[in-house]
Amino acid sequence: MDLQEEKMRFVEKIQSLDNVIRGSIYEMKRYCGKPNCICAKAKKPHRSLALSFSYKGKTKLIPIKKEQIPGIKARMNDYKELKAAIDELTRINAELLRSEQ
Repeated sequence: MDLQEEKMRFVEKIQSLDNVIRGSIYEMKRYCGKPNCICAKAKKPHRSLALSFSYKGKTKLIPIKKEQIPGIKARMNDYKELKAAIDELTRINAELLRSEQ
């Protein structure tokens, strides 16, 4: 396979990966502050899940449900594939640039 064909293969792969998420799943633990709550009496914080990611230099947290985890992990894997495809496309473009000289 020549470089142009390989390049087109990665371009098609990049175009197919349009449902990506970059981030990590984070478990938050907190006390609500209500003196009569079970978290205050039993010293067990409330637990919730969130998707943590950075955007424009700031960390964002989006609350998620436990049932959403498999779908989110699939999107996170798609992000890893997209990043790998971009790395390969960069390598191919560098080789094509070198061959033009």
